[in-house]
Amino acid sequence: MSQDDRHSDDDQLQDGNAERQATWLSYQQIIFRASETPDYSNFAILTAFNPESIVLSCKENRQRQQRLEAELSALGYAYLRLDCSAPDGRWHEPSLAVCTGLSQACELAAKWRQNAIYWVSLQQLYLVPVMLKHQGFSQTALGKWPAYLHIQGLE
Repeated sequence: MSQDDRHSDDDQLQDGNAERQATWLSYQQIIFRASETPDYSNFAILTAFNPESIVLSCKENRQRQQRLEAELSALGYAYLRLDCSAPDGRWHEPSLAVCTGLSQACELAAKWRQNAIYWVSLQQLYLVPVMLKHQGFSQTALGKWPAYLHIQGLE
């Protein structure tokens, strides 16, 4: 391996780390829209959209989300549909507020290859790494859940 090859590998690693860091920071700039407030003291916010931030077609994402809902129903989990989006609306994805424990939520998210989940406990919102956990990211407190929740009709 030449020195140029090593620099190229190092540059790619740094680019990958910078990209993951930017992704992690973007996950912290979030709002949730729901038709009602989830009536659970602790819950996870899960989606099956865009596994590991790989953008899939609308059709693939819808199919994955339907399969996730079917799986949650089969497992007996209560859930509420909501919409997760950037505050400026440049992206959004359907999500589910799922009444479950944190470890079970992380297992489900790993199965659906999600980088992270949101966890709400005692009205506090956290960003919890799942696939990104192995990249050195750790749970991040985002603040009071009601500040991130907007009650309105969903499309």
